[in-house]
Amino acid sequence: MTLYEYLRRISEPIPQWLEQFNNGEAFSSEQFFASRIIYYPGPRYDGQPVKLFGSTHSAHSFVYVDYGLTKDAIEAELGHDEYGFRGYHTLDRVQLAERDLTPNGWVDHVDPRYEAPHGRAHIHTDPFGFIEVLERDQNLDDNYGAPLIGIMFLGADGIAAYDALFCQQNGTPPPFAFVLQDHGFGGNYDRFGRGGLLENIANRCHAVPRWLLVADKTDPWDGFTRVPDVDGEPGGMYGVLHFLYEQCDDFAKTAGVRRSPGK
Repeated sequence: MTLYEYLRRISEPIPQWLEQFNNGEAFSSEQFFASRIIYYPGPRYDGQPVKLFGSTHSAHSFVYVDYGLTKDAIEAELGHDEYGFRGYHTLDRVQLAERDLTPNGWVDHVDPRYEAPHGRAHIHTDPFGFIEVLERDQNLDDNYGAPLIGIMFLGADGIAAYDALFCQQNGTPPPFAFVLQDHGFGGNYDRFGRGGLLENIANRCHAVPRWLLVADKTDPWDGFTRVPDVDGEPGGMYGVLHFLYEQCDDFAKTAGVRRSPGK
């Protein structure tokens, strides 16, 4: 079975915040994060998860976090005729401030005993945040993909952003799925895969996603098993195969994990 075929089995209706979206309206963090979220740290320009989950209607909201790209670079890519999201056009771009995401501030949950292999992040670009609301082109239908998609782009550290967005005591559920890919020489100060700081924080705060989309040669987190009889899907800059992993029920019960919206 292909990954597309499997994800179509767990499709969802378009979330309320997108269905009722009006240009120029204020951003609601509560509504956005109440929907299924696909979280992707260090994505560069990889649009595969948007295509994969959006075309199968299994998720409509995405969070892309990368401190290696400038806001201007991302906006230029989004507006590019060849490299933008094919079949979609920008309906609106909602600029975000830090207070929109963490209105009450946030508590850093890094275990002081944890030593990242390369220290903590040194961000050399100005932090930024915006949501790109994409609308499907009129000549396409539901067989192509969801009518509306929302992508939050953050110029931030992917580990700290996960902590701030999903690990606070504010009722925000963990992401529906996490795109997990370690780049051997990608400039990250710690791995995203098994045994890294991000897994450590997610487990300590009981904020573990339901699904992992794991790149080949990246180790999945503990408590996850690969979905059987589902093929890998190539994607990213180098066409690396990605495989779907599901959180084990026994792990969720033992660890007291909070569930993300939907199965």
